[in-house]
Amino acid sequence: MTASIPTHRLFVHVRRLVAKGYKVGVVKQTETAALKAVGDNRSSLFSRKLTALYTKSTLIGEDVNPLVKLDDAVNVDEIITDTSTSFLLCICENKENVKDRKKGNIFIGIVGVQPATGEVVFDSFQDSASRSELETRILCLQPVELLLPSHLSEQTETLVHRATAAR
Repeated sequence: MTASIPTHRLFVHVRRLVAKGYKVGVVKQTETAALKAVGDNRSSLFSRKLTALYTKSTLIGEDVNPLVKLDDAVNVDEIITDTSTSFLLCICENKENVKDRKKGNIFIGIVGVQPATGEVVFDSFQDSASRSELETRILCLQPVELLLPSHLSEQTETLVHRATAAR
């Protein structure tokens, strides 16, 4: 999907799209008319590039500044403003111990990052087939996004599906 949005309304529309589950990329013009006039490529198009990418956990920066006053036409409920619990959680498993893995026991590492505050939480632990340790950490951090490797154990995948279905 592509959309052109007036610059002065960008923060409103980025927040709305992210609230609906979209990843939003912001492409901006990277050269000014003055630079263009003195450059070698006067007659070509202005250069543009991706300057920001927003998701539920990365909704920070100048384009989504919550301090900008909303006008009356904006439904405030549609706009995400709480970044206090917007963790991005990465989960990885160590699959080296085949004997324990067959029983469902596995060594798990997690890293939770909250881009709005710079807070980083990390842990590594041995977990049983029930994945109770991992579940406790997911419930504590309540991540808004998960970053997962391509291959997870069946028990971990089941827990992740249960945790994300509840949201």
